[in-house]
Amino acid sequence: MKWNRYLLLILIAFPVLGFSQDSFKGGSKEKFEESKQKISAGLDAAEKEKLEVALRVLALAAIYDKDHQPALKKQSFDELVWKRLNGKTLAETYELANQYIKADHQRKIEKLEKEMSVLEVKKRKSDALKAKLSVLKAKPLRVDSINGQFVIFCAFTNESDQVLNTYETVIGYGSTEDLNDGWSCIKAPVDSAVFAPKETKVLSCSFSFASVKENSNVIKWKEIKYPLTDFSAYKLAMDCYTSMLVLNGVKYELKNEERLSQQEEQDLSKYSANLDGLKANIPVLEDLIVKKP
Repeated sequence: MKWNRYLLLILIAFPVLGFSQDSFKGGSKEKFEESKQKISAGLDAAEKEKLEVALRVLALAAIYDKDHQPALKKQSFDELVWKRLNGKTLAETYELANQYIKADHQRKIEKLEKEMSVLEVKKRKSDALKAKLSVLKAKPLRVDSINGQFVIFCAFTNESDQVLNTYETVIGYGSTEDLNDGWSCIKAPVDSAVFAPKETKVLSCSFSFASVKENSNVIKWKEIKYPLTDFSAYKLAMDCYTSMLVLNGVKYELKNEERLSQQEEQDLSKYSANLDGLKANIPVLEDLIVKKP
């Protein structure tokens, strides 16, 4: 009996926190606002800001859920928030916000992984084809100005042990910022020209200066002195490669839609870095609070 009296005195003097904690009332908007004001009244400035951030996060969660759950379409965002917070303490409110932050973070990771997967599959196919086509290896040599034409010269070397008589090469240029910021042409065998094993031929393509200069403002056209071999110094990028050949009776062809573009290469690298960053830093509610200097 004495122990029971002591316990009763302790409970009276020090009420259990779980019994005294205020919770949100979500029966109506008015009740929710009233309970929110009551809870906020006992918070310092920092905690009040944390609560506001948590409520904004839960509003984002409501937006997401309405977009993905047809049963919630008729409910307003505010209604979803105060109904979900009905009976929830401040700590439980923060936990709900953190759950959404983590789920949203995981969705970003999965979306990025999916985008990367598409590009990685394309890259593997592109690289495999390029490996076959590189038997006829391309090397940019120079650009020159000849009879008012912008002329690109590329050397192609047959590195196989057989004669190549069915092939197509691409000779073109772009800027160092965007390979599509230029022109290219396809060269097929002319007059039954063939590549003997280990033979090198110099192929060229010509473009009118009127066309090349109006197509790219990045390349330093006015500074170029011909003939030119240091392309990057003028933000000029050569794009010479073999796009098709028949080797051992098998035709290998790299179509434009199968070739990983410069932009896709950059995207893949960027996605990889972003994914590493996302996986290394899982955010929590506190990370969303603007730190005051």
